[in-house]
Amino acid sequence: MPVKRLKDFEIWDFYSPLEQRLMFVDASDTPFITWPNGMPCFEANMYMKRQIHRSKSRRVKGGTLNTYAHNIIHLVQFCFDNKIRFSQLTDDLFTFFVHGLQGERDRVGELMRSNNHVIAIVRQCLDFLLFVQDCHDLNNFIGQGKENVIRVFYKVHKINIEGSPNKKEVTSLYHKAMPTKDAVKRRLPVSSDDALKVWNYINTEDNQEIMLRNRIVYQLLEQLGGRVTEIQMLTVNDIKAAIKQGEKPSLQLTTLKRRDHQEKRSVPVTTTLLSSINQYIRRVRNKVIKRTIGKKDDHGYLLVAISTGKHLDTKTISIYMNRWKKSAGVTGDLHPHLFRHAFITNKLKEIILKHKEINSADDFRKHLLNTERFKMELQQWTGHTQLYSLDIYINLVFADLAGYSETYNAIYLNDAVKVMRQTIEQLKFQVSRNNISLTESMLLIEESLDAFDSDIQSALGVLKVE
Repeated sequence: MPVKRLKDFEIWDFYSPLEQRLMFVDASDTPFITWPNGMPCFEANMYMKRQIHRSKSRRVKGGTLNTYAHNIIHLVQFCFDNKIRFSQLTDDLFTFFVHGLQGERDRVGELMRSNNHVIAIVRQCLDFLLFVQDCHDLNNFIGQGKENVIRVFYKVHKINIEGSPNKKEVTSLYHKAMPTKDAVKRRLPVSSDDALKVWNYINTEDNQEIMLRNRIVYQLLEQLGGRVTEIQMLTVNDIKAAIKQGEKPSLQLTTLKRRDHQEKRSVPVTTTLLSSINQYIRRVRNKVIKRTIGKKDDHGYLLVAISTGKHLDTKTISIYMNRWKKSAGVTGDLHPHLFRHAFITNKLKEIILKHKEINSADDFRKHLLNTERFKMELQQWTGHTQLYSLDIYINLVFADLAGYSETYNAIYLNDAVKVMRQTIEQLKFQVSRNNISLTESMLLIEESLDAFDSDIQSALGVLKVE
């Protein structure tokens, strides 16, 4: 494969005069790029290393580097196919490369990429070629002047930032071959109907271990609102730590896409959800680890591949989601990040409906600006750095609440009820197919009911105080 993810990989960060040694940073999951013949691509891998240092963060895990790698791999492939070095590219050849990206079609004749996707790839490749010029100390290879073999230009423009009265000035890199932008398509949260279709399909899986693992993947996306990589990075110890908290537990998520050093955030979860996850750990995960890689080599991650016991990666989760979408007959957009959108809008809805004095989006923004606790609560749930990033969700919520009933009881039970219903339906299905004994199903129901009862008592306590 042209792009691999490095495991257990470290790079040096700085030299410590006090300790008189190099200090290293964990760079696991850094993409390693090769030519199609398997030989390492020196320039591409050096570019990846520079992107790590550009990130202004000690933490480099996440999907961003992988996106960079899969953008420039198109140019790596192009140069390999045409038997040329990066430094031998010309303006005409680069134009030919861009047109190839635009015109490529899949097996049924559909265009493989939107214009916006092509623009993203081209910009990354241009940035990479600027690095190649510096790396090899080339003269007049790529730049704005006529003397350059590849000519680029920059545009300075201002963009609106939701929730802020000020516009942000942005400088973008362009090439004459770049297509015009597509109309911006706003992504809405996953609909409840589509989510239900996917859930029902997951529960028809014949392999019980795969089915139970996929149920947990779905519930984690639905109940935590995390980015897919944040969900993928959960460990068994994270679950154990949450269970030990007792009433009103919260789960620690690794927060990605932050430029500060806040790497963790707490997301409130129901005891019922933790009980469902714990059943998966006992009934599936631990058994898979034991028969595949052995307890001694247990990596500790929650989500595992059933056949190998290896840590389930984000790409596989996205592939599963696409497969579920097609098999469940979902025609609209459906991918892991839409569950995050749905989670945020639902949480905002809970806050809004608890406060009768909030009647509009503007009222809610003022409420947030004047109430530090709510700002911190929202940003803790979602992992957003800036409050204005939530504006799109605020608008969606108020559009959804138009004409909504004022009554809103026991909001803390919503998630618990949903997970409990999912658990009961799944167990009924397993019993009907003789995949589980009636005795075992009753024990699991009793365990889930105990967790559900804990959520009920917790919610009632909250409502009495209010």
